[in-house]
Amino acid sequence: MTTIYREVASVTPRQLEVLAYLRRRQHWSVGEIASALKVSSAAATKAVTRLERKGLVTRTVDQMDRRYVNVSLTDAGVDVARQLSS
Repeated sequence: MTTIYREVASVTPRQLEVLAYLRRRQHWSVGEIASALKVSSAAATKAVTRLERKGLVTRTVDQMDRRYVNVSLTDAGVDVARQLSS
């Protein structure tokens, strides 16, 4: 079993939705993810935190507005998202 398949097996349906949205553009805020998934910011934060622990997403502070945190896919996250869409 490859690493990608192990990662896919441990991703929840909500986390899969987050990965799918992140694949659509370079980065999203947690608030944008919550709105897109029609869930609370707390639920979106929980999903992003778990994906971050798995090494599938990363959070970075926006250079222009330090209050804004961007969430984006890591290389492993791109691989998992690609695997899920095929």
